[in-house]
Amino acid sequence: MNSMHAESASPFRLKLECPMTFDCRQELEQSIIYAMRCHQNLEADLSAVQEIDLYGVHLLGLLRSVGAVTAISPVIEEAAKRLLTSYRGASLGRVARDRNQLDS
Repeated sequence: MNSMHAESASPFRLKLECPMTFDCRQELEQSIIYAMRCHQNLEADLSAVQEIDLYGVHLLGLLRSVGAVTAISPVIEEAAKRLLTSYRGASLGRVARDRNQLDS
């Protein structure tokens, strides 16, 4: 995991290169939380990440919620698409079940 800090007015750039997985959680949390606490303007470059699991997707959501993600790898893009598709499908299925119960 590499990070570099330019001038104080510039964003702090955090480049993640390790897997975004549960097995790497300590390193990821330390780097991400430290960067978020110390720098108001954060940019996370995830373009080199080659592995992600559900834990990594959670961290991706955290970084996206603060608008810090500037680049993602194809692996992350595919995982995010699959999760969104699964979530939408589950939500739509739940809505259909709820409607059927109301109609009965």
